[in-house]
Amino acid sequence: MSLINDTLKEIEKIKASISDLEEKLAEELRQEILAVEQVNQWNEPSSIIEEEPMSDPIEKKLDDAEIKFEDKTPPRSDLKCPLCDKKVFDNRPQKKSGEYKPKSPDFVCSNRDTCSGLKQGDYGMLRKSWWLNSKDLPQDWIETKVPHNPDATYVDTTKQETPKESPF
Repeated sequence: MSLINDTLKEIEKIKASISDLEEKLAEELRQEILAVEQVNQWNEPSSIIEEEPMSDPIEKKLDDAEIKFEDKTPPRSDLKCPLCDKKVFDNRPQKKSGEYKPKSPDFVCSNRDTCSGLKQGDYGMLRKSWWLNSKDLPQDWIETKVPHNPDATYVDTTKQETPKESPF
């Protein structure tokens, strides 16, 4: 019987040791989580789903510096959605004129049914949208394309002038 009692005492000691080790491990994990949270405060958290920006910080900086900027880029009518290959509307002129709210997207897919970029909104499904500072905005959408005019006179800026000799 004494052997059983000794074994039970040993088991109780082992349980107490395991409990102590679990508490130490929990404290170390808490410290590790706090350290990671402090690092993440300075770094932008990574996520698969990216919230769309609601304002353009560049425009705000220009406004703060009292610099007037007029976008002369014509609206694009040749844009295709990279997800469903349907037409994409360029809403920049409507935003500029005040017809659309300033927070509305700059580009919107026309496909309301089968585009893989659809997402659930408060009042139903929302079409895929892009703002000028969206990370997934195709950069060729904002490039200005100037049509070629064969009658126009062009100046070749690649040629360098030869230095003329001074008469003195």
